[in-house]
Amino acid sequence: MKVMLNEILQNQGISQNKIAKDTGISTTTLRNLSHNRTTRISFDILEKICIYLNCGIEDILCIEK
Repeated sequence: MKVMLNEILQNQGISQNKIAKDTGISTTTLRNLSHNRTTRISFDILEKICIYLNCGIEDILCIEK
């Protein structure tokens, strides 16, 4: 699995600090997700990101072959 968060943030012109401040998700968590340095993601965090960015789960996660 690959987390596409960094690409979406860049496309929408949103910084990791802004989304962290607005959602309450820690910058460390967002940084790890953006750099694919995580092995799991909670549904709560995924939901907050999707609602904030007005996108679907498929926009955040993709399967790498």
